[in-house]
Amino acid sequence: MSPRTTGRVPGSPEEWMSHAASDLRLAHLAAGDESIRREQVCFHAQQAAEKAIKALLLSRSIEFPLTHDIEELLEIAESSGISLPADVREAGLLNPYAVESRYPGYWFEITEADLAEAMQSAERTLAWAAAEIESLRKPES
Repeated sequence: MSPRTTGRVPGSPEEWMSHAASDLRLAHLAAGDESIRREQVCFHAQQAAEKAIKALLLSRSIEFPLTHDIEELLEIAESSGISLPADVREAGLLNPYAVESRYPGYWFEITEADLAEAMQSAERTLAWAAAEIESLRKPES
């Protein structure tokens, strides 16, 4: 399957959320370790948010391309009728950490403030996705 192909994605929403939570936990553990580069911490924050959004899309049987582009995934969610809180829309700020930041020669220094912003964005996105997925499980009264 090429990165732009849509179709069946392996795994369940629960598995994707588990992977998202694991990435966020790795980011938290790494954030406190000065021997780990901020780029890697932000990469795991980005991965956490990306996987959480994909989990939500899967939970609603919404097809999506295999992409790291959080903004694109959020556009798909919104165009499919999923309401996006303003703070979740900001998760697109994590996009540069998906690929570019993983390699030497990255084009800007990631500051402590950048790292904190990335972590907070990932946390908000996971919490939102988890709540949205849970709302599907609850019968309407």
